[in-house]
Amino acid sequence: MSDHPADDMLTTRSVSNTEDVYARLRGMLLNGEIRPGTVLSQVQLAKELAVSTTPLREAMRQLQAEGLLIAEHNRRSRVAPLEPRDIDSMYGSRIVMEALAIRLTVPALRAADLEALHEDLRRMRKASEEQDLTTWEPLHAEFHRRLTSGADEHMARVIDSIASHTERYRRSSLFGSPARTWEIGNEEHEAIVRACEAREPEQAAGLLARHLARSALTMLAKVAPEEDPVAVREALRMVQRASD
Repeated sequence: MSDHPADDMLTTRSVSNTEDVYARLRGMLLNGEIRPGTVLSQVQLAKELAVSTTPLREAMRQLQAEGLLIAEHNRRSRVAPLEPRDIDSMYGSRIVMEALAIRLTVPALRAADLEALHEDLRRMRKASEEQDLTTWEPLHAEFHRRLTSGADEHMARVIDSIASHTERYRRSSLFGSPARTWEIGNEEHEAIVRACEAREPEQAAGLLARHLARSALTMLAKVAPEEDPVAVREALRMVQRASD
């Protein structure tokens, strides 16, 4: 057994490029296989993953940009800690930006787009019934991308970056949750799609904002019930005023 603090959490796996390294490390960080606060060495990681430091360095740079890793001295990175205040800040941002994006999206939705949303719902429901978080998470991310696909490229990049940053918190919140928690999410998603089908952008924006706010409050209740969700509350109020 190695003396390095992360050795026992890393599985030796031959990877050949930045995309492989990125996917592997990101999955481990999101799944909690490497604990928050762990200091990682590029040299040690490269050895464990059987890859050169060049693709590893680029993959770690991407993970730093996502906020999953924090750069340290001597070519080391630290796994970002779980900060309850981040939940409030990030979800406040998501509420405002995704509410705007869905208002831009709804008028331009085609029949094929609505069919794709219904297929997302079907597949997410199946994964949620099995509480298969590994399958559900990418489906959920793609569903939200479809809802906000009317945003321009710059806005889409910002939304995607914030949404990716919240994934670790969402996984932590959903892991081991009762079936009713999953069912509430399904019902909210279905209501949003119905508003999209009815060509009601304001209603869709309001439903999406409440869905994101409820998700944030559920997470905070689990990890930091004492945290006051100021940003989430104000963002939701802004969207509701705009919808009224």
